[in-house]
Amino acid sequence: MATDSRPISRRRVLFSGIGLGASVLLAACSSSAPAAGPTPASSGTNAPAPTAAPAAAATAAPKPTAAAQPTAAPASSPTPVAAPQATKQIPRSQTLIFSESDAVNQFADVQIMNPHLPGIARSGWHFAFEPLYLYNPYWTDTVCGPPGMECKNGEIPWQAESYSYNDDSTELTIKIRNGVTWSDGQPFTANDVAFTINMLKDNSPKLTWSVDMKQWVKEAVALDDHTAKITLTGPNPRFMFNYFEFHEDQGVVIVPEHIFKGQDPTTFTNFDMSKGWPIVTGPWQLTLSSPDQKFWDRRDDWWGAKTGFRPLPKMLRIIDLPNLLDDKRIELLASNQVDCTHDLQPANALAALARNPKLEMWQKGSPYGVLDYWPTSMFFNDSRPPFNDPDIRWAVNHAIDRDQVVQIGYHGAGQKSNLPLPFFPAMKPYVDAVSDVFQKYPIYSYDVNKTAQIMQSKGYAKDQGGFWAKGGKRLSMVIQLSPSFFLDITPVIVAQLRKAGFDASFKSPTNFGTIEATGDFDAVLDGTGGSVNEPYTNLSFFQSKLGAPTGQPASRPYRWTNATFDKTVDQLANLQTSDPKFMSLYHQAMEIWIQELPGIPLVQHYLYMPVNTTYWTGWPDENNPYIDPSNWHRTSTLFIHTLTPTQQ
Repeated sequence: MATDSRPISRRRVLFSGIGLGASVLLAACSSSAPAAGPTPASSGTNAPAPTAAPAAAATAAPKPTAAAQPTAAPASSPTPVAAPQATKQIPRSQTLIFSESDAVNQFADVQIMNPHLPGIARSGWHFAFEPLYLYNPYWTDTVCGPPGMECKNGEIPWQAESYSYNDDSTELTIKIRNGVTWSDGQPFTANDVAFTINMLKDNSPKLTWSVDMKQWVKEAVALDDHTAKITLTGPNPRFMFNYFEFHEDQGVVIVPEHIFKGQDPTTFTNFDMSKGWPIVTGPWQLTLSSPDQKFWDRRDDWWGAKTGFRPLPKMLRIIDLPNLLDDKRIELLASNQVDCTHDLQPANALAALARNPKLEMWQKGSPYGVLDYWPTSMFFNDSRPPFNDPDIRWAVNHAIDRDQVVQIGYHGAGQKSNLPLPFFPAMKPYVDAVSDVFQKYPIYSYDVNKTAQIMQSKGYAKDQGGFWAKGGKRLSMVIQLSPSFFLDITPVIVAQLRKAGFDASFKSPTNFGTIEATGDFDAVLDGTGGSVNEPYTNLSFFQSKLGAPTGQPASRPYRWTNATFDKTVDQLANLQTSDPKFMSLYHQAMEIWIQELPGIPLVQHYLYMPVNTTYWTGWPDENNPYIDPSNWHRTSTLFIHTLTPTQQ
């Protein structure tokens, strides 16, 4: 099998970084703006303004080496590129500053803005390219979306104003909102929607989401400028939601036909700031792109403000910094040099709160963070002995005390998990529906005696070091992590496994993305992100069609094969959740999954994200859950448009 059909998860696309210079160049800020970077400046420090690209280049480290991806994006030069307006002085109080996900310490994709090239890092394109719809998985009876926005059951129309299926869910019709335009003034139409879908379909499997479009789309056409009709290959009542309602990391970006037409989309970078590229529909223009930072300056001619759809965002510039390690994030948050970062380890998030009274979390008390759609599991290469044996996987499962993982790793601010599904309120019926299965297959059972029974039944015995071995060879297990992730819970898990007789260790290689994609691992810690309101998507990730032989890139790294599971999940794909058959088939699929345990569910993932109210207020939280506050997710558009300046 070839390459990724779905967005590569944030843990799978962590590029290696060489390290920043003494400080990150915040060229746009006036004397009121402190320079941001790994070495915090005092609040009165002036930030230097770039005079040309070479000025930014002076702060750049040597060229980073990007981790190879299943389908590599074109190699990009780290040479900074700046538009003339990047020299414009913007006060810190009018600048929103993120430390983003994906790239660690430096952006490796300085000159790539094609959102469908696998391996592109999130550095602003995810909010500059707007969605047809958004979905808020945190909606409640009292808060559905941002104030003043149309929202029903968490669904928020944006570029589109409505959609509908035919009776058997084999045709989807999308109505485009009047007045939407690209940043170069060209109308955004149904032709762009049809073109994007067909472009992906015609370039499967080389582009992100392309396998899905080829699998599901028979034909995509524009009936007129405001009506797109998508004829599917079979019933799929969740096609719109899965692909065209942005939620968390999920969502197919519509690209401008008049820019992409005639280009080879597998190599086209969509980057040329002299032409105003990337052309987007959002109120943002890329004006600086360097390994250290990217500037997105507000365009006041945005269609949304011109049509009265939404006011212009209050900030004049958004600065994206690469992802940083926790100690640097804490420094920047404590000194008001960033407004939000990627999520921290729980203890570090609390340490940041203690250092800056202007920082807030989703919840005032434990667990402080917000539940993410990305439950954490230990996954094996299920095609590699001995982990291709489900009994061995169960032996490992019984060696893990999840309660201790939460208490020590998360300082009690977390929740254990027994399913590869997030425990959102909408998911509760599906969690409850398999409670009977856990009576037969108790995933939460921490019992090293059961571990020993299984290992001995497989011919293993403990050697002089106290580790399981057979034929003179120990069962060794190296758990791979993305750099900076899971360092809170992994040492606890490794200690438990070693206590139970497994020669376990862990490491965080910079080429983790390559290792996971090609299956060159015993085990990895990673999440399963897709499902937010029903289970089909996460179950589909485990289908064998998304695997590949070890050494070949796979869309999903599990390499687990079960024909009955595949068939059952394929049947689920065609059904509405309201269909009486749906829950029965889900139960069948989940029983197979739990019995064979292709991955070991560990904990629910929470985002421990302090947000800074020094300059910006109106962040979502548990009392106003109009969306999650994660800046790397495709839903960040919502809080960017909702934030207001803090009264100084």
